[in-house]
Amino acid sequence: DSILILNVIYEIWLQISKAAAKPEVTSSAKGTVQNTKIADKPDTEKNAKKSDSADAKKKAKGDKEAVPEKKAPEKEASDKDKELSVSLLNIQVGLIRKAWKHPSADSLLVEEIDVGEAKVRQVVSGLAKYCSPEDLTNRRVVLITNVKPGKLRDVMSEGLVLCASNEDHTKVEPLLPPEGAKPGECISFSGIDGKPEDVLNPKKKQLEKITPVYFIF
Repeated sequence: DSILILNVIYEIWLQISKAAAKPEVTSSAKGTVQNTKIADKPDTEKNAKKSDSADAKKKAKGDKEAVPEKKAPEKEASDKDKELSVSLLNIQVGLIRKAWKHPSADSLLVEEIDVGEAKVRQVVSGLAKYCSPEDLTNRRVVLITNVKPGKLRDVMSEGLVLCASNEDHTKVEPLLPPEGAKPGECISFSGIDGKPEDVLNPKKKQLEKITPVYFIF
């Protein structure tokens, strides 16, 4: 009986030992799997971060490489050329129908000029020291007609007569248009294309920028 009891106790001990050992193995195996997953996760995240970092560097490098390809300076140069183009000026042939002295300025003359429009244009010019009203009457001239109209000593002026002078400016005369040119015909420059402005903008100082390049005063 004692032996039987001991055998029973031994069997029970073995079963308890096996039951206790099995969870340990299972727990250990699970722990190993968990540890493996935990160990793998940082590597994955690390690789992902490396990949993101590499992509970011490539993108940044690509952006830097793209910068020199910009052509903004060329565009600025092109815009500047347009601002200085004589094609912006509407230069027309005119015929002075009448001229007289300015009522309140000794250096100015007033002219009525036919430029092929329904109405003659009134233009004020600083020619009183160089020409008499009689010298200008029925004379063909060249004038800029798209300047902004404005008053000179209270007299309205709607154009700018182009003149030539000698080196010391002691002699000044209005430019003569090509022979046979009629009032209203436009004067163009060979090799320069473009459309004149409707009205030159005084704020942009277009006239002041263009005339020193193409004209000598």
